[in-house]
Amino acid sequence: MSNKILAVFDGTKYSEGASKYAIEIAKATNSMLVGIFIQDMRYLNFTYAYAWDQPFIDFASIENTQNEEREKIDLNIKLFHTACNNKGVKHKVHLDKGVPLQEVLRESAFADLVVVDSHTSFFSLGDSAPNPFLKDLLVDSHCPVLIVPHQYTYFDNATICYDGSPSSVYATKMFSYLFPELNDMKTTVVSVNEKSGNHLKDGWNFKDLLQTRFINLEYEVLHGNPEEELLKYLKERAGNSIVVMGAYGRNAISRWLHQSISNRVIKEVNAPVFIAHQ
Repeated sequence: MSNKILAVFDGTKYSEGASKYAIEIAKATNSMLVGIFIQDMRYLNFTYAYAWDQPFIDFASIENTQNEEREKIDLNIKLFHTACNNKGVKHKVHLDKGVPLQEVLRESAFADLVVVDSHTSFFSLGDSAPNPFLKDLLVDSHCPVLIVPHQYTYFDNATICYDGSPSSVYATKMFSYLFPELNDMKTTVVSVNEKSGNHLKDGWNFKDLLQTRFINLEYEVLHGNPEEELLKYLKERAGNSIVVMGAYGRNAISRWLHQSISNRVIKEVNAPVFIAHQ
């Protein structure tokens, strides 16, 4: 099945990691890859000079800045074209000018997956991870999002985080729909019980669903604090893996329950994280 995958870049800061992940996934799934290179135009609201104590817009400075940025963007677009051509991946490029989040959300309505570097921030203050741009993208994207590490790491298995919630089931279904070519990879379902016991919530139903989609399945049931145990497991065992999570639903209560652990996985686990919400 062919999908439309977006690889999102700050136009002036090319991400080798995002490019490599997006290209490898597009090649494996015979998908169309669209490079979205964004020129952030918000600085126009803050570009002033002063003459006779009166503010005015310095159009010459704006033009110089735009020309310098465009040179960087053109170079990065060439790097993307070259990388795609070397792998034989069908691709296009969109150059979007405006408010980055708005541009990506608009494009996401017409795509199956967004791939973005965990370091992509677009003029964000502070060092929180994920940064505000990524948090807002995860909440409002119109398709699943794959947050990838800054440095590419080969992957050959998937780790599905299951907590019995509809959002975790939905993320699992979306992952299988988008990547049927990857369904023969080793796939580990990880769940955490706060008390003893190895049961999964609605386990029979969930296993029935999984067995129609994945060939090489394993199950891991952990015990203790869900957030801490899951993070410990992923740090130790999620090498060469894509982590699948359901989170960041538009419902405020759902966001409050899931945001903390999702944020920590993105920040602390060196693996691509696939997130889908209903």
